[in-house]
Amino acid sequence: MAQQLTAASIFHTNLRPGIPALVSLAIVATVLTIMPTAQAQTLTVLHTFTRGGDGGFLAPSMSGGVTRDAGGNLYGTTNFGGNITGQCGELGCGVVFKVSPHGVETPIYKFQGQPDGLNPDARVIFGPDGALYGTTQQGGSGFCSSYGCGTVFKLQPPPTFCAAFECPWRETIIYNFSSPADGLFPVGDVTFDSAGNLYGTTEQGGAASCSCGTVFKLVRNSNGTWTKTTLYSFQGGDNDGMEPMSPLVIDQAGNLYGTTPYGVGTGCIYGFGCGAVFELTPSGSGWTETILHVFTGGSDGGYPFAGLIFDASGNLYGAASYGPGDFGYGTLFELMPQQGGGWNFSVPYTFNGQAESPGPLTIDAAGNLYGNAGGGEGGSGVVYRLTDSAGAWTFTTLYSFGFDNSQGFFPEGKVVLDTQGNIYGVNSEGPYPSPDAGTVWELTP
Repeated sequence: MAQQLTAASIFHTNLRPGIPALVSLAIVATVLTIMPTAQAQTLTVLHTFTRGGDGGFLAPSMSGGVTRDAGGNLYGTTNFGGNITGQCGELGCGVVFKVSPHGVETPIYKFQGQPDGLNPDARVIFGPDGALYGTTQQGGSGFCSSYGCGTVFKLQPPPTFCAAFECPWRETIIYNFSSPADGLFPVGDVTFDSAGNLYGTTEQGGAASCSCGTVFKLVRNSNGTWTKTTLYSFQGGDNDGMEPMSPLVIDQAGNLYGTTPYGVGTGCIYGFGCGAVFELTPSGSGWTETILHVFTGGSDGGYPFAGLIFDASGNLYGAASYGPGDFGYGTLFELMPQQGGGWNFSVPYTFNGQAESPGPLTIDAAGNLYGNAGGGEGGSGVVYRLTDSAGAWTFTTLYSFGFDNSQGFFPEGKVVLDTQGNIYGVNSEGPYPSPDAGTVWELTP
């Protein structure tokens, strides 16, 4: 059973290409200056996973990164480790973990396998009720594959004080995806609107003609149950995106924005299209999709796996994993709303050999962008900052990981910042050769 679980999980993860294996061309940056590596950055490993009861990653991983609470505790998921019995086998079904500011890691929930979830691949976030919410890409009671269609779950702390070291939180499965038509394999973070409704995406499922993925909404009922609605099923092909994998963002009017890494046409390396940015607008008859940008794999890049963020002015930013060209390092793109409607697309920065295949972005109060990417001086990933000065963006390497240290490598998912400018994130692999299950780290100025 463990053999089958591993194969199934790796298959679905491999649908999302990671750091390019072949980079043969030097891509010229589109904007001005590349600054040297920032000095006096100190990286501290807060926890090294073992892929035992504490959790751990099994590469390739598309970890969602971490979420931080007001007390400085970090929360996240690992796609393996935890419960290592029954359906989960020797590799485990994954955990939700908590890391204290002092580096004490606690697995606050260990997934059990069906009918529970298994193999979470997204970050957990806090809902308006203070509970943690997330998704598992497989598991649940639905019938889509040998391991289910996926779940949306909620975690609450124990109702009374617990003196034990491990005090599991209370899990509630608020939705089980039931069939391919319902959507399957939710791999992105969930998002809440101001009314407490929850939104997310599934990588596959939806329209039978394509099974290209869905956007869904969950509304909480007065009795504590949730009602799910499929807002949109992607069509793929020449006119629509396919396989959304990143979180949605919501504007003040309730419109949803996101990316699909594939779709619209047959270009780019894999022949499924180079991806798109989309908007979903509510109306009396449902939701209407508008494609805001179709990636070509040229100067705009391609494969926007990382999703979008808003700045304070309402502009959207995102990162495309590849381009320009098939073996380019990726691009930073911006969508600026125009008076009278529409959006202006631009590429303010093109990644060069200092980083490649950028992940999700984080923005600070000053409008600086932070993220992680592959490559770098050590060859196994960097944490970086992009700073805008009158339209000229400057890249700064904050930290470069290597293969030959105890810190782990290949940073994945979204980084978070505290008010002192410290940065927190996860590595999906290392230390090598053992335990090679990933780390949680803090980077201080």
